[in-house]
Order: sequence, then C-alpha cells, then structure tokens
Amino acid sequence: MAISPLHLYPSSPEAQMAFRRIADNLYSGIASLLLPAILLYLSFYALAKRQTKLFEVLSLLACAGFIASSCLVILECNVIRSLQLFAVAIGVMKALDMFARRHNPPIYAYNPRPSYAILALLYMTELRYESFTPSHARRGPVPKPSPHKAKSESNHSTTRASQKSKSWQPQFSERTNFVLHSLAFAILQAFFPQSNPTVAALEVLLAIYIIWEFLQLILRYHNSSPLFGPLWTATSLSTFWSKTWHSAFASPCRSLAYEPLRFNLPTRYGVPVSIARAIGVIASFCLMGFFHAYGLKPLMPFDALARIYAFFFLNGVGCVIEDAIWGRKAHWGKTILAWAFELTIASWTVEGMSVPKGLKDIHWAGVCDIGKA
Repeated sequence: MAISPLHLYPSSPEAQMAFRRIADNLYSGIASLLLPAILLYLSFYALAKRQTKLFEVLSLLACAGFIASSCLVILECNVIRSLQLFAVAIGVMKALDMFARRHNPPIYAYNPRPSYAILALLYMTELRYESFTPSHARRGPVPKPSPHKAKSESNHSTTRASQKSKSWQPQFSERTNFVLHSLAFAILQAFFPQSNPTVAALEVLLAIYIIWEFLQLILRYHNSSPLFGPLWTATSLSTFWSKTWHSAFASPCRSLAYEPLRFNLPTRYGVPVSIARAIGVIASFCLMGFFHAYGLKPLMPFDALARIYAFFFLNGVGCVIEDAIWGRKAHWGKTILAWAFELTIASWTVEGMSVPKGLKDIHWAGVCDIGKA
C-alpha cells in the first residue's frame, strides 16, 4: 500500500497541537539537561588539564545532576521523555567511563594539539573518542603518529604503518550505503506484509541504521570513521557487533563492564581468563540492554522492556558460544546460524513491542501517547 504524503503531513488541529507539545517538551528537556551538561564539560576540561581531583568531583556532580534532572523534570510527551532519558544515560555513562579511565585518559592523536577547551569539547561530543588514541572506533584510517613516536621509529616501521593505514581505509561509501539501506527500508515498507515480525525486525534494524547514519553524515568530524559497515557483510554475531553495527558505546562497555570483570576475576578470584572474558562480554551486552530499556521505559510496557533486555543478553551469550565453537575462523555455517539466530530473537523482541505496522499507521496526533494504555 502506497503512503500518501498528505497522511504524513501534520495538517489536522490535533496533529498540530501534538507537535506544539513536542516543541514545548523538547525545550523543557533541553533546559533540564543544561546544568549537568555544563558540569560534564567542566569536568572534561579539568581532565584535559590533568587536574584529576577536580575532575573526580565535577564528574560525580554531573552524574548526580543528570539523574536529578530526570527525576525532577517529568516530561508529558513520552517520545521526548524517552529522548531525555537516553541523554541522561549517555551523560552518566560518559562521565563514569572517563572516571574509570581518569588516570590514563585518551591522548589526542593529531598535530597541532588543540586548546584545553577544544579537547574537553571533543571528550564530550565524540562517542568513540575518534580524535584520540587509543580509540574504540573499529573502522577508518589509523591516526597519524605524533612526532616523538615518529622519531623513534625506523623508516621501515613507518612504511609498514603507512601501509597498514591504507589497509584500514573503508572500502565503501557511507553515502552510497545510506541510500542503499534507505531503499531496502522503502522496499520492505511497500512490498512486504507489515504484520510479519521478521519484516518488522528488519525494518527496525534499518530504521536505526538510517537515523544514526543520517545524524553521522550531518554532525561528523572531518576525521570520523564510518559509523556502520554494510549490514549484509556481517558474517557472524561477533563481526556484526564489532565491525558492522555502530560502536558508539564501545568505550563505556569496555571500561565499566568488560575490563573490570576480564582483569579482576582472574587476578583476585582465580577465574580462568577464558571464562572471565566470556563473563565480561555478556556483562557488556547486559549494560547495553539496561541502557536501551531505561531510555525506552516511557514508550514500552514492562514485557517489551524485558524482551529488549533479553535481546542484548542473548546476543552476548550467542557471541560467547560462537567464539567457543569457531573462534575467529570464517565458515558458511557460522554465517547462516548467526543470521538465523539474530533474526529469530529480533522477531521475538519486536512481537512484544508496540511499534506501528508500517509508516502508514503512524498517527501524528497520538505520537505523545505512545505506550499509554
């Protein structure tokens, strides 16, 4: 069924009222986040100047401010309330991530080195710290070495580093893939049954890709590596989550979940490294499950939130089992099982979510009432 542009245009009085409410709530939400955001920036400014004690105080105040803002400012529009909670979760995770790494923060990788004010801004706005080293960005060119490192390396090593940098260059166009994934989403909307949970799961996957990639293409820095790889190139669960899907929150997952378990369990409790690594991987997925469930709480009932959390938990377990069976070896059976597993649990998850049955079923007048009984 074709989607009429008139259907999507908010021309009715009810829809216009809903959009005014969205605007009002968006203004209130931004205002509620302003003070903790300033505290977060000031904490990163202190960290850039290596004033660790001041950073610790300001970062904890920023965390408390984000949490207080979500408790004191309860927005009426559930969609904007969800965005507010996601912003709170991101702010808290970034503060705690840097708090965990405060004695060994990321080092700026390019020359000339910017001012402390710009460094603090980069700490705050780069989700993957792409201007720094080490960086958790999985794709893109390797940062240029700093002069003191370059002097200590031989010409042979420099040549090899240059060759490695070239090999890291993305072999696809982000804009081309954005168009291809948008086209795939449109085809699913136009020619496939929207009541089918697998179709809905693929559409949710593509919608997340399109929204994030659209923002990436507009807001990216000049040195930002691609946010996603082409979805159809995923050959396993591990490659899907580490190379194909976005790694925007890889840093807090590592510093807050994976590394504390991976390194403390063997040294303090004698847990085998392989088991500690597996527990750390599952814990990272659990952290992401909590992050998504917390942000989507205003939009979804408890059963749907439980399914979302289970989706991430099961992906973590799946990655661990996959690694135990195949390791990093490529195999056609591994690819088939990975896609079958991913589509099965994604379809089950979407079945419990109150998502519209296609764009044609979106009613703008009720957009602020999503999730209400």
